[in-house]
Amino acid sequence: MTPEETQELQKCLEKVSAILLKNTPSEQLKDFGSIELAVRDHVLKEVAPEIGKFFKQKQPNRSRQR
Repeated sequence: MTPEETQELQKCLEKVSAILLKNTPSEQLKDFGSIELAVRDHVLKEVAPEIGKFFKQKQPNRSRQR
């Protein structure tokens, strides 16, 4: 990942985090353990499925980069 891509990813993750925080009940934000569970729940229900859909799409002209 290029430094520019890393920076863009960070900005996007900050936006996603703000949305998820806004949609997390305050009782799930009282301690580290409950915050961790809330984050995992959001990742499993909202984030990972969308990333999975993206990766499953066929992109015939895309070369694999690392």
